Amino acid sequence: SDPQFGNAVFYISDDGKTTKQFYVYRALYLGNKKYTSGTTLQNGDEVIICGKLVNYRGTTPETVQNKAFLYSLNGVTEGGGSGGGEGKGSGTLDDPYDALGAANAVKNLTWTSNTEYDKTGDVYVKGKISRIADKGTFGESGTFGNATFYISEDGSESDEFYCFRVLYLGNKKYTSGTDIKVGDEVIICGKLMNYRGNTPETVAGEAYLYSLNGVTDGGSGGGGEDEGGDGEAKGNGSKDNPYNAVAAANAVKNLTWTSNTEYDKTDDVYVKGKISRIANNGTFTAGGTYGNASFYISEDGSQTDEFYCFRILYFGNKKFESGQTDIKVGDEVVIYGKLMNYRGNTPETVANEAYLISLNGATDGGSGSGGGGDEGGETTYPTSGDNGNFESWADGVPTNWKTASTAGNAKLAQSSEAHGGSYSVKVSGDTGANKRIGYKELSLKKGNYTVVFYAKALAEGGSLNPGFVPIKADGSAGSYKYSGYVDNVSTSEWQKVEATLEIPSDGVYCIVVMNQKKSSAVDILIDDFTVILGSTTIIK
Repeated sequence: SDPQFGNAVFYISDDGKTTKQFYVYRALYLGNKKYTSGTTLQNGDEVIICGKLVNYRGTTPETVQNKAFLYSLNGVTEGGGSGGGEGKGSGTLDDPYDALGAANAVKNLTWTSNTEYDKTGDVYVKGKISRIADKGTFGESGTFGNATFYISEDGSESDEFYCFRVLYLGNKKYTSGTDIKVGDEVIICGKLMNYRGNTPETVAGEAYLYSLNGVTDGGSGGGGEDEGGDGEAKGNGSKDNPYNAVAAANAVKNLTWTSNTEYDKTDDVYVKGKISRIANNGTFTAGGTYGNASFYISEDGSQTDEFYCFRILYFGNKKFESGQTDIKVGDEVVIYGKLMNYRGNTPETVANEAYLISLNGATDGGSGSGGGGDEGGETTYPTSGDNGNFESWADGVPTNWKTASTAGNAKLAQSSEAHGGSYSVKVSGDTGANKRIGYKELSLKKGNYTVVFYAKALAEGGSLNPGFVPIKADGSAGSYKYSGYVDNVSTSEWQKVEATLEIPSDGVYCIVVMNQKKSSAVDILIDDFTVILGSTTIIK
């Protein structure tokens, strides 16, 4: 926007790409008013322009200067919705906001930056899904386990409210088989904000589906005193009176979570229930890849009031092995071990610190607390693999993206042009040397690792290459191994990059991405970086 004249000049296209564009020349803001401090636009905003058009000099179709304005910005009009109005509801469970009521509730909240903004407490918003973001599709678990969509009172594309990165029932991530569609009636529970001062929406990752077509799940967060929907919490966690699924969730609802290595957990407790779902696409083979199992339990085996049993070991606190009894939906189990509240929103067992005490009434007499034992205990995989999305920064460097060795030698900077979330990392190019962004040194097992991330070059001719380097005993870097160059990285859209890295033996390594030296240095943006080994996510 032009602070002197209060208007803005930009291009729009049907898909947001830099082809088949239309020139919006000196258009005014919402309500046909001038832009003021805090009123901004960004790439990717969805707009409706109202006004007069001209074919300037017979060659340039555009809007007439100051004769056009933003009618709608990301579904929001001057009145906080596509059609204005007062809205309904008070934001309680018994009287939830409708879409307009939610927009009105935040229209006066301040927004300074992506890290400084006002937000509401937990409120409830009810409506029907009118549109799915991400080009109208939503695929089960997606990339980040959340969903972005619009709702309105009647499911039409008017008077909508933007539900941004909303979690699933029970305040849990979407998994295989959990889907939503246009027309679904939902109740959202969580915090709201006024993004950039012009887009009322939910706070990313701080709202979830309380109800989907009348069905609730009773997970953690905003679900009432028992945090268990209609389910009743039972048990005290002892051997004679184990927790049921709802009580287990309640036991950890106030535990803090800071990172994958900094979190509170319970002492060893007992949890009893019937297996309602198997994770990992619904299948489990005894032995598996890592000798543990992940599944959900509930009191009656239904998929309501569930508790997540994550990476559970077998009888005797030992690994599952081929030939041992398998597990399946409907089995009654008793789990013994430690519980946590992962990311502050997912009650679950601590990975490899809980094991089976009983399976359909049969026991094995194993001893030892969750996390001890012969073959259980601490996982050998890294437990601090966060910030692949580059949302966390300290001292001008993305958290965990600083190496003790020379593996990471590139100049890094924070960019607000992101594929997901609010930030990406800019990896500066060089004319005289290859430059690398490197994740901190990690202890990795031998195997084939899948690397997936998104990249965008800031000039033509960008080239990158994912790889790794072993770290020697003295802390120095060894010989770099790369998967292959990705040339001519897109400058107009985020380009998905996938690679397989074959770690030859157990050891300490740095995962890197090289920005190839060029006669004219090219800076490259990187975002949403993940590294996976089998079903284990190493970096996310």
